Amino acid sequence: MKKVIALLLAFAMVFAMAACTSSNEPAAPAEPAEPAAEGETSEPEGRTYELTMVSSDATGCVIGLVGEKFVELVDKYSDGRIKVNYYQDATMGTELENIQQIKTGEVDIAHFGDNFGSQIATGVDPTLIPFIFKSADDVKAVYDDPELGEAIRKIAKDNNNVYLIGLQNRSPRLLTASKAIATPAELKGLKVRVPEIESWVTVWNSMGAMCTVVAWSETYSALQTGVVDAQENPIDNICANSIYDVNKFIMNTEHLIGLHHWCINVDCFDSMDPADQEIIKKAMKEADDWGDQELDNLVADYKQQALDHGATFVDVDKSEWAAAAQAGIEAALESFTDEAKAYITNYLK
Repeated sequence: MKKVIALLLAFAMVFAMAACTSSNEPAAPAEPAEPAAEGETSEPEGRTYELTMVSSDATGCVIGLVGEKFVELVDKYSDGRIKVNYYQDATMGTELENIQQIKTGEVDIAHFGDNFGSQIATGVDPTLIPFIFKSADDVKAVYDDPELGEAIRKIAKDNNNVYLIGLQNRSPRLLTASKAIATPAELKGLKVRVPEIESWVTVWNSMGAMCTVVAWSETYSALQTGVVDAQENPIDNICANSIYDVNKFIMNTEHLIGLHHWCINVDCFDSMDPADQEIIKKAMKEADDWGDQELDNLVADYKQQALDHGATFVDVDKSEWAAAAQAGIEAALESFTDEAKAYITNYLK
């Protein structure tokens, strides 16, 4: 009886340790399989996989919809052989926890916002610094650059065990607060929630704000209880998490035009057949393209949703805010590679 129990425990440990699971060598039948009879469907050819994909964002955000589209397309192109289990709403942990999980293979696929540049391509990816880039195309050009783009992908693989397999547009980040903030001078003493991204703390503090690092899942309550006065996020995150209930003013700062970075664990991806790797890449590209096309319409809907809940949008002079951020930008760039510094210097000319 003890041997049976030990055997069962061993099997349980194997299954618990395998995140990217696949059927590698199915047992061969004793005799060749008969062709399917007319009117019957044969089993899809190829290996089967069960992948775990996670998101720390709330269901209903643009990126959540893109993830759902990806799951649908993978199932379609693989004839059901590749199953992607998608967990949203931070049910598998915060974004920082997801980064560690994908690195070790506890999860297989995840998307990361600006924490990609902060935690995965640390000191190499300058796209996470606010008040620099003016369009999503300008941001994507960084990843297409033969030197800087390759350096970003290399550090992501070598240091964090992930491949960057997709980039999806995000709506610009907007400052929200319990009062209208029309000029950067009005930031003085304002308690602003930011994620654990050093360059953001540097830039916002240089403009007079008092930054407090708070996990996104705890931001609503921090605003509600007065731990912080303000926060900044894309409009879809603002609406999906009802931030307008506790911050009635939304400033059109558009201070950071970022991207969602879809990543896959290196060991998981390398273990897949080449044809199945192509399915993953094709589905991700189509899902990202779909999301980019839908983004403008969705953003308009989100803005109307905020208005319907009593929010007030405040227009600002973006050039004034960018000028006020210059000292912070220069300070933040000190921790980046020479390649990144040179790229930004050339971009800002």
